[in-house]
Amino acid sequence: MKDFTARNPVQVVKGQGGLPKICIQNDAARAEVCLMGAHVLSYCPAGQEEVLFLSEHSAFAQTGPAIRGGVPVCWPWFGPADIQALPHAVTSHGFARQCLWELIEQRPVSARRTEVTLMLHESPESLAVWPHPFELRMNISVGATLEMNLETVNTGETPFTFAQALHSYFSIGDVNQIRIKGLDGLKFIDKAPGNPPAPNPQRGEIAITEETDRIYLGHAGQAVIVDPVKRREIVIDKSGSRTSVVWNPWIAKSRRMPDFGDEEFHRMLCVETCNVAEDSVLLAPGERHALTAVLFVRPIQ
Repeated sequence: MKDFTARNPVQVVKGQGGLPKICIQNDAARAEVCLMGAHVLSYCPAGQEEVLFLSEHSAFAQTGPAIRGGVPVCWPWFGPADIQALPHAVTSHGFARQCLWELIEQRPVSARRTEVTLMLHESPESLAVWPHPFELRMNISVGATLEMNLETVNTGETPFTFAQALHSYFSIGDVNQIRIKGLDGLKFIDKAPGNPPAPNPQRGEIAITEETDRIYLGHAGQAVIVDPVKRREIVIDKSGSRTSVVWNPWIAKSRRMPDFGDEEFHRMLCVETCNVAEDSVLLAPGERHALTAVLFVRPIQ
C-alpha cells in the first residue's frame, strides 16, 4: 500500500521490468511516470476512467523497444532512425525516451495539484549519436488537468536543430466512432503507405477508417477527441508547438508490431503535440524552448 498523504503525494517505486516509476495521487487525480524516458504511463482524474492507453504487450526493459503507450517523449528527432542524417542513429523517435531521467524536484502545490520535474543531460552515449550538449527538463503537473512541459536548453557553443513530440496515446471506446476536431483547413503530410489521397487540406472533422499517420503542419491550437462510446471529449491544449500528428496503426500494421495487440487499435488513438518536419526548432547557444501539452476531459452532454 502506497502511503499517499496531502504532504506526501509522490512515491517512487519499482515498476514493470524493474523500471523505477513515480506514483502521484492527490484529491483531483492519480498518475504514473516512468523514469525511463520521463514517460507518463497513466493519468486518471478522480471519479473518471483512465485517459491514456498503454498496450498490454508493451515491453518494459532497460534496453530495446520503448514503452508502447502513455506519453513517450520523442527527442531530438522524429521518425525512423534510417531517415536521419546521423550515421550512428539506430532508434526511432530519438534517444530521450530510452534514457533514465533524474527526478530533481517534487512539489505538492495543493491538495489538488502535484508537480514533479525530471532532467536529462548529454552523455558520452548521446554525444556519439547526436553531437550536441543539451539540458532537458520535463515538468509534469497532475491535477484536474495533466500538464506536460518539455524544456530544451542548448548548453553548447553551436546552434542545433531538433524535432520533438509528446507522443500521446489516448484510451478511446471505439476508433470507428470517434471524431477529431480542431484540424479543419490544415495541410498535412500523409505517411501511411498505400492510402488513396485524402482531401488535403483537411476538410471538417477527422474520422479514422484505415491506417492513419498524418503530420498536420502549422497547427498551434486546440484539438478535441470526441468519444461517444465513453461519452467524453479529450481536449489537447498546447503551446510552443506548430505541428500535430494523428496516428492509428489499423489492422495490418497492428499485426506486424510485436509490442502491440492485434485488436488494440480499436481502443487507442494518438494525437501528438509536436514540432517536426518543417516545424523543427533551431536553437542558438544558450537559448531554450518550451513545448507544452495540457490534457483534460469533459463529458458529452
